[in-house]
Amino acid sequence: MKNTTKLFLVLILSFIVVLFSVINAQQIEVNFMITKISLPLVVIIIGAVFIGALIVSIVMWSNVWQKNKEIKHLKQETHALKTTKETPFDFEEDEEVLNLKQELKNRELEISDLKHQLVNQMMSEKKDSPEISEWQNKLNDEL
Repeated sequence: MKNTTKLFLVLILSFIVVLFSVINAQQIEVNFMITKISLPLVVIIIGAVFIGALIVSIVMWSNVWQKNKEIKHLKQETHALKTTKETPFDFEEDEEVLNLKQELKNRELEISDLKHQLVNQMMSEKKDSPEISEWQNKLNDEL
């Protein structure tokens, strides 16, 4: 179906070009400052259109070439970023952080035990002191 449509469009455009050339068959003199040329009007118009299309094609090709170059550069940059993202983290640093967290927990437990020992010692020395009751309440709140 597509080929039939294309063929139909080519036939219509060919008919228009032939009709255009028959209508504009008169001779036109073109002055190039050095020499003068006498050509049919249709040849001059088609030549001007062809030269314009050639200029547009060159400009478009240049733009496409620059865009392809930019796309290639961006793909390389994206690939480089993906490969750096996929590299594993430094596990030694992760282990160090985990060790420090564990050490912090151990120290917190040690501090809590020392507080309990201190309160127990104070209780054995002064059984009915309000200060001791206050310390006991604080320790219970922490737990």
